[in-house]
Amino acid sequence: MTKKHLKKTIINRKICICKNKLGPKINFGYLPLINNYSRKKNSRKYPVIVTQCKKCLLIQLKYSIADKLLFSKNYSYLSGNSKEKLGNFKSILEKIKKYSKTKNPKILDIGSNDGSFLEIVKRSYKNVLGIEPTNTAKISLGKGISTIKKPLNFKLAKKITEDYPKFDFVVATNFFAQTNHLEEIIKSIKLILNKEGLLIVEVQYLYDLISQKGFDSFHHEHIAYYTLSSITKILEKYKLFVYDAEKLKVHGGILRIFVSLRKKKISKNFKKIIKKENDKILNNKIKKLNLFRIKFSYNFNKLLSNLKKKKSKIYGIGAAPRTCVMLNSSNLTKNEINLVGEVPKSLKCNKYIPGTNIIVKNENKIITDKPDYVVILAWHLKKMIVNLLSKKGYKGNFIIPLPNLKILKNNNYYERK
Repeated sequence: MTKKHLKKTIINRKICICKNKLGPKINFGYLPLINNYSRKKNSRKYPVIVTQCKKCLLIQLKYSIADKLLFSKNYSYLSGNSKEKLGNFKSILEKIKKYSKTKNPKILDIGSNDGSFLEIVKRSYKNVLGIEPTNTAKISLGKGISTIKKPLNFKLAKKITEDYPKFDFVVATNFFAQTNHLEEIIKSIKLILNKEGLLIVEVQYLYDLISQKGFDSFHHEHIAYYTLSSITKILEKYKLFVYDAEKLKVHGGILRIFVSLRKKKISKNFKKIIKKENDKILNNKIKKLNLFRIKFSYNFNKLLSNLKKKKSKIYGIGAAPRTCVMLNSSNLTKNEINLVGEVPKSLKCNKYIPGTNIIVKNENKIITDKPDYVVILAWHLKKMIVNLLSKKGYKGNFIIPLPNLKILKNNNYYERK
């Protein structure tokens, strides 16, 4: 990789979005772009360096990747492939129904992906619009959902206000963690949102990530890692006010916040969550998590290598973003994991996991090929996956990587020390 290429593709974040200085760096190694699946092997990797703002204490990446590369033509994530995600979308709709002041609210989804959320919303409300810059927008359009296939910026926001009435609800699920242009996004939302409207934001909750040892969530698509305290401070700087919040167990731990253009009474739930936070100690916690990552990667590789020496056939399941991180961090190849199973309709099938020579196949191969072990790479869904494969007739063993490396053998866990 040339210095010229790096200069064009890597954004060096010198200050936080709150305009204050960043602290010491923590090196999580080099990783590929986690959703850039291709039929050709791609070994290009970029640094993952974590830092913390000295003022608002937001944990973020020191270096991020330009959007054109991060969300390329090969972008493979589809929210509609996740039953857990779809269930969560339904719960957002219930919140909209609860807080809506009109019978026909206007709803905008930023980073609408394949349109799965708005597809659910349209069963109750017709005035919807999605914004999605990647190739997945074509799927949304194919469902008959109004979708703008462009990235949101202030210029587009002005155009939207010319073509549409202001929106009663703006929804952003995980989008705030994935943008290099948060300041412009916030200003755009303020322009688009009705004065009495509501912004609903979901982000991965950093405290849950740390408690579960989820180092595999540190990658280029997650540019920022939020707590309730840090996201509240940032939004207040731009005159947006968080007044309610809730923690959700989906995807390993999600923080959902409710934001208005004017100050409102702070909810009891908000106070309860923020009372337990202490962002000043996060930097040390992340240093420990990184040390755990290094030790885990060695032990994980060693476990699989030893099983392979015994002629075991090992498959993985779940080509999630965290899978790409874990496999690359542990330097695993098809010599250790023959293939990774994924849902049949996934855009990732018959492509290589970025940074590896491990190919993704229809998960039904696990049933037909009967491997000795299945590594549950989407470990936050371990119970669901074990039940699913067992019902389909799989009688082999399971390996659960995190939060502690375990093998489920003969329906009993034993932990690797």
